Amino acid sequence: MTKLEIIESPKGYYTLRGELNRNTIAKSDALATLEQGSQNTASDDVSTLDMSGVSHSDTAGLAWLMNFLKDNQQQNVHFGLKNIPESLMKLAKISDVDGFLSVQ
Repeated sequence: MTKLEIIESPKGYYTLRGELNRNTIAKSDALATLEQGSQNTASDDVSTLDMSGVSHSDTAGLAWLMNFLKDNQQQNVHFGLKNIPESLMKLAKISDVDGFLSVQ
């Protein structure tokens, strides 16, 4: 199991690294940091979540991502996704939610 990490550089550009799955989501300080950082983003700004460092994901990771995007959208904070892992895109397509993922 690879711990999740989040790196912000530059401001508003977040890179997620590690496993995004049921074993790491609940224990992740990185996701809590990302959620808090997004709350400090000005309304109508667009931030980027680069997922190139995600080595493994599952349906729990997809559910977290969907909830994260929905919660931020309700606050008028928008995230574009970049480099979504193929395995996560396949899960999204199977679950018929791939249209909700805004890819940059």
